[in-house]
Amino acid sequence: MASQSQYLIRNRHSNQWYGRVVIPTLLRDQFNGKREVRRSLQTSNKTIAKRRALAFWLQCQEKFERIHLGEQSSMRYIETHDALGRKHVFDLDDPKDEEKLAREMHENANKLLAKFSDNPEILERLLTINDKQLAQPAPSPTQVQPETATSFSEAVDLYIDKLNTQGRKGKKLSQRTLLNYQGRLTFWKEVFGNKHIHDITLSELSTIQIWLTRLPANFTKKGLSTEKAVKIAKTIGDYPKNLVSISDKTRAEYLGQLKGILEYAYACGFTTADQSRHVEIPNTKQIKAVERLPFSDNDLVKIFPKDYGVDFGKKHAALDWDVRYWFPLIALYSGARLEEIGQLKTDDIKTCPDTGIIYMNITNSGISGDGQKKHAKNKNSVRPIPVHSALIERGFLDYVEKRKADKKDKSLFKLKRDNQGRLGKGLSNWFSRYEKRANGNGHILGYIERRGVASKGCYDTGERWTKTFHSFRHTAIDNLRGKKLNNGQFIREQDIGLVMGHEKGKLETANYGADRSQLELRKAVIEAIQYEVIAI
Repeated sequence: MASQSQYLIRNRHSNQWYGRVVIPTLLRDQFNGKREVRRSLQTSNKTIAKRRALAFWLQCQEKFERIHLGEQSSMRYIETHDALGRKHVFDLDDPKDEEKLAREMHENANKLLAKFSDNPEILERLLTINDKQLAQPAPSPTQVQPETATSFSEAVDLYIDKLNTQGRKGKKLSQRTLLNYQGRLTFWKEVFGNKHIHDITLSELSTIQIWLTRLPANFTKKGLSTEKAVKIAKTIGDYPKNLVSISDKTRAEYLGQLKGILEYAYACGFTTADQSRHVEIPNTKQIKAVERLPFSDNDLVKIFPKDYGVDFGKKHAALDWDVRYWFPLIALYSGARLEEIGQLKTDDIKTCPDTGIIYMNITNSGISGDGQKKHAKNKNSVRPIPVHSALIERGFLDYVEKRKADKKDKSLFKLKRDNQGRLGKGLSNWFSRYEKRANGNGHILGYIERRGVASKGCYDTGERWTKTFHSFRHTAIDNLRGKKLNNGQFIREQDIGLVMGHEKGKLETANYGADRSQLELRKAVIEAIQYEVIAI
């Protein structure tokens, strides 16, 4: 519930807590221009104050909704009864048109009354027809019906189909991103079910943003259904001891997909109100993520001992021994990303005809060994990475030739994708996994854990850190800083970015001149990566 602290403030002159609620911009005129409202929560106990602050917040949201609906119902429209007692409601864009049409209806009624004033039977029939019409409740001018009556469940199915075929905002989505989106959308599908998406109220959206903070993390893995997890989240009181609530980042993902489906519904005419405007997504940019640390010299000694390769685990594991041997070494001497290495094919190990430099070709064109399209993280990730001489001395090219002998599989490492489309997930698990066994007896340890390198931990301040396969990238970058090229020049951050494929916006490397982006420079930077503590 700490994420709700933005609605909770403390008087600096006393121990009393106050609830604080921001007034929607469109309604501030109703509050004499005030930006927010505050109320004393009559307590110095923070736990009690949180509950009261949430109740105050919900009370305010309901009031805002009533004012909002009241403003809509007081929109300029004409409601009138003509001389025959017929009720007319005119709600046009132009008030002048409304007045003109109202006058015409009144003139028409007066003409009918004058024409049939001596014929009571006809007048009675006209009044009888009108009475039957008035017996049916007239539709409220604020409740305009959507073009298509669509349930939330149907809307989600259509939206998921759009994401799969067209992507989002004109951009195709990766398999991993699609699966993540679908998981969040399926959750909302189960929450709202077959309720018409047009009937979702602002009060519901306000309430959701409160109880979602208490939704149990990874509830499906703990055997909880969506219904049970939501029930726990909505229950005010002590939280189950064996559960923790979702992080702000995960909450932002849930709300992001709720906002996305509501935007889609409005664009498709499933609802006449843009309800997505009332979904507030928490700003997670200020939230400090788990820090990923580089490997220390002591770590490297443990990971790459003199007898490197004898502690790789089971002989007949899913990953070949050669894969477990070469993958960490390539990352150590190149700083390449896990998926960049994983999608390499044997013919991606090339030799430049002009310089004789052997390099790994990282590209987003063509297909990987399993037949799926290659991809790169960003534009600058498409690059040649010279093979470090330390790898060549250890027989890397012999391994490449060995793999080329396999005529059926042209991938360099013969990896299989997981259900999210990742080639390197299995390798990552083997390398740094640390999790409890299903039976509760002990832990499953990855390679570095077995070698005595902790894969995760906390600082005294409570902030968490991890060491994973990606730590090799940080290790290589840190190793290059302060080094010199053979000509005596210091290696610049731009040179490091050129080799590492840093994305645009962090270090721009795509616009270097031709003299700075030649293969020789990349080779010189790669060769500057040296680890004196490694004896293999």
